[in-house]
Amino acid sequence: MPSHLTKKQRELRKELDAIAETIGVDYWNILDREAAARTPVLEVIKRELIRGEIVSQYTLVDDLVATRICEYFFPGRGMISLWKTKRFRRFNYYILERLYLVQKLSFLKDVYRVPKNIAATIEEINTLRNAMAHAFFPENLRAYQMKGRPAPRKPISVRYKGEDAFTQVGIQKFDDDCSNVVDFLQWKIKRRKKQPLPQRQPFAAASE
Repeated sequence: MPSHLTKKQRELRKELDAIAETIGVDYWNILDREAAARTPVLEVIKRELIRGEIVSQYTLVDDLVATRICEYFFPGRGMISLWKTKRFRRFNYYILERLYLVQKLSFLKDVYRVPKNIAATIEEINTLRNAMAHAFFPENLRAYQMKGRPAPRKPISVRYKGEDAFTQVGIQKFDDDCSNVVDFLQWKIKRRKKQPLPQRQPFAAASE
């Protein structure tokens, strides 16, 4: 493998360093901070890196679920060509974008064979993402406060399948689960056998 970076790669790395400093996750510069501030700064950086990973993985799962829904309504056409049609853009803007992940999942389970463990994991991914995206301190949300403290004198934590999400062990478990879900949605998902929809009652009969 080449042992040096191209000019473009050096420029990107320089830009990444600048971005990291701008958003405050440049932990390698921690010695530039006051001694008393180093520990809390490192804690904040750790939380922000993990929060970003959770939101990013959730977004990927949501996008793949949406893609499978699009394949159901627009079979036999690639996404690039679909985006060129007004019909698909309207479907995406006014229907798909307005659905939450759990709503998309409900539809997915109706037309595809989705194992219970995969569906349950998607729901847990959604729950954790919502906590991270809607609260700066998700530990304070009622869902986690009601579960109580894991041990005397220990703080309440945001847990994912029994592990603190703001730890290496917790985020590793989360990433492993996301990888399994992504693998299923990309390569293993299959359509259910065609089943007739329930017959809708005529308006006249329904009003009697």
